[in-house]
Parts: sequence; structure tokens; C-alpha cells
Amino acid sequence: MKPILLVAFSGGRTSAYMTKHALDNLSDEYDIHILFANTGEEHEKTLDFVHNCDKHFGFNTVWLEADVRHGEKVSTQYKIVTYETASRNGEPFEEVIKKYGIPNMSFPHCTRELKMNPIHNYMKGINKDYLTALGIRADETRRVSKSATKNKIIYPLVDLDIDKEFILDWWKEQPFDLDLEDREGNCKWCWKKSDKKHLTNILHNPEWYDFPNRMEEKYSSTHGDGVKDTTHTRHFFRQFRSTKDMFKLYDLTQGNLLPIDDTESGSCSESCELYPMEET
Repeated sequence: MKPILLVAFSGGRTSAYMTKHALDNLSDEYDIHILFANTGEEHEKTLDFVHNCDKHFGFNTVWLEADVRHGEKVSTQYKIVTYETASRNGEPFEEVIKKYGIPNMSFPHCTRELKMNPIHNYMKGINKDYLTALGIRADETRRVSKSATKNKIIYPLVDLDIDKEFILDWWKEQPFDLDLEDREGNCKWCWKKSDKKHLTNILHNPEWYDFPNRMEEKYSSTHGDGVKDTTHTRHFFRQFRSTKDMFKLYDLTQGNLLPIDDTESGSCSESCELYPMEET
């Protein structure tokens, strides 16, 4: 019996290339399972991209969403969805917030509950012993987990010394592409984005911030296990700022936006990987 390899397809270009490489080169060695976890706040073009990878490359991706067990002391489970039935209005994200509170730099549980736990709980039903392949490039090794060996994670593109330029050139030769700027990727308004990205997004797509604003209005006092504490409220964005604060910042800086620096430490790019970057 071949060992099992989980390919965690995040929905980005790099992750998609890594997934195709694994299918083309590692299928004889591993029993490969390709999983994508939808948060409900992905850009529609991300969902289209995953769907196109299935159609054009035969990924046969299993689409998952968080199944939050309210009132139970268990990690988030999973439900299987499809491109057609995947949530597009933040439904899984709101369920996680309802139980665990608003995520932010101090409480970064959204990746854990929306991606890691659903994916790993799905894999446990197949076999508890498996490797995980993540789409990290050779030019972003700062995102490599310090716990990679312990957590049985491999980075095929790091080993192959593949960088961003290679990935972009490769996609130019394909019949479709992700068609997103880095600032648009990941969850559309991801709190990990830099202020520069948020302000540019607010300029072009202010409606993306309706969801985090609504979540703060409903759940800013919700903490772990749904406990309410009005004396300690939470907000999504850096420096303990709310969505409304980000719009105030935009009003103050409108017309004077700095160029976006996609290399900023801790800033998300086109996709959200299963294991978040560990700051040094």
C-alpha cells in the first residue's frame, strides 16, 4: 500500500502548480488526496480557478467547508460541498466566529478552524498517517513551518528551487489563469493584509468589507465557546482597529496611498496556506 499524501490546494497559482506537479510526478509513489477548504469569503475568481483546475487538469479536488459543532468541546468538523454549492456569503466563517469569536493577530484561529481542522478531520477518516504537501516557493522560505518535520509537511517547490517568476511564466502558457492581483487574493478582506492592501481594496471594492463590519457589530463581544464579555471587545484588523476604523484611515489618506509591498512580513498574498507563517 502506497503512503498517503495530502495535497492542500489553497486556490492560488503556486499551490495549483504544486498540485499538478504532485499528480504528474508523485502519483506512482503516493496515494494523493487533493483538498480545498472554502471559507465563504474567498474571491469568486478563486472558486472559478479551483473549478478550472479540476476541469483542465483533472485534480478531482474534494471541496470542504467548516462544520462547527456549537455547544460541544470538539474541533471543527467538515462537510463536503461542490463548486456549485460552495458558500459565497461567509456562512462557514460566521459559524466559526459565533463559537470562537473574531479572529485577529492575537487570536489567529480562522485558518485553524476554517482550513486545518476540517481538512485534517477529513483525512483522519482515510488514514491518520499521511504527509502534507504545501505550495510554498523557494523565494518565500520564510513561510516554511519550523514544525515541518514534526507535522509531516513537505514543500516540493522549495526542493525544486521554483520561484514566483517561474510560476507566473508557467501560467502564461496555460489556457486559464487565476486572474487576481495579490491584494485581492486569500479571503478578500483578510486581516493579515497590510494597511496598504486594505486601503487599495477599500478604494476599489468597499463592499468586501460589509462582512467583517457586520461580524464586528454582531460578535465583537463574543469570546471562546460563545461567551459574551462586553468589557473586552475584539476587532479584526492590526493595532486593534475595527472595519470602521479602516474606513476612517482611508478617508484620512485618500489620494496618498503608498505602493503595495507584497513582501511585508505577515502579509498574505494570493492564498492562505494550511499552516500559517511563523514569525521570527
